[in-house]
Amino acid sequence: MEPLNPSPKVTKHFSKLQDEKILMTTCSDPDVDFHDHDFLELTYVLQGKATHVFGEETSIIGQGDYFIVDYGVRHKYKQIGQTPFVVINCLFLPRLIDETLDRCRSFQELAANYLIKFSYRNLSDQPTRLVYHDHDGHIGRLFTALSKEYNEKRPGHQEMMRCQLIQILIDTMRVLLLPLEPQESDLIQYITNQVERNFMEKLSLKELADKCCYSLAYVSKRFKEERGMTFQHYLQSVRVQESCRLLANTSKKITEIGELVGYSDPKFFNTVFKAHMGMTPRDFKKLCNKKGTSL
Repeated sequence: MEPLNPSPKVTKHFSKLQDEKILMTTCSDPDVDFHDHDFLELTYVLQGKATHVFGEETSIIGQGDYFIVDYGVRHKYKQIGQTPFVVINCLFLPRLIDETLDRCRSFQELAANYLIKFSYRNLSDQPTRLVYHDHDGHIGRLFTALSKEYNEKRPGHQEMMRCQLIQILIDTMRVLLLPLEPQESDLIQYITNQVERNFMEKLSLKELADKCCYSLAYVSKRFKEERGMTFQHYLQSVRVQESCRLLANTSKKITEIGELVGYSDPKFFNTVFKAHMGMTPRDFKKLCNKKGTSL
């Protein structure tokens, strides 16, 4: 395996991303050495051809091809022929999509976020292992729109870029969708819908299982298999996500926010929030105020 030497360019990108959360760059380097990075990358080929080594796979990529690079994945490419190899890169941090993803370090976790809602269980392959082709130019137009918003930086540009980026990701993962399993998948979808609509209420998996005429043990097992976490952890994550939005966008007291998302005990709310976010609700609110963040 070739040694991995972090490039100054990658280091510079990471430093700038901490403030902006997303960067759009156009590159025409004929030869890019092996590298990985501590952010997500979405790359679209504008012109030319290259040999692309992506994790353990080697392929030829050309105009209209695009791919997603996950955290820590090594890749490199080398131009083929005389036509300049030109790509447009969208580098972004998961917290661009949702500030609650500040500690996210994988595309799989981002895909499962409530704003995207794609479980790897329902996909035929991992989205970050493949090279896709933009057959009708739709993805290319979205990349152009992303670049325009990034360069002009008009009011609301980050919000617009978030929407365009989510559209690219969802359109890409739709290609990999497997047929839904009957009953079981419908069952878990029903339960997650109940959580998202009624997270502020006292929710019991047993009561939800009873309503669907299934045993608690069966539903608990199926939920963990399909969602990759326990029901309780999922409920907490939904409540914490909502509390983050209230902390960032309102002047409500922390105790009031805790009650609004289903926690009448301020100490327990504080404990759950810190377990998910790595900081207390008070510290999160201070951070949002400092950055001028809105969710």
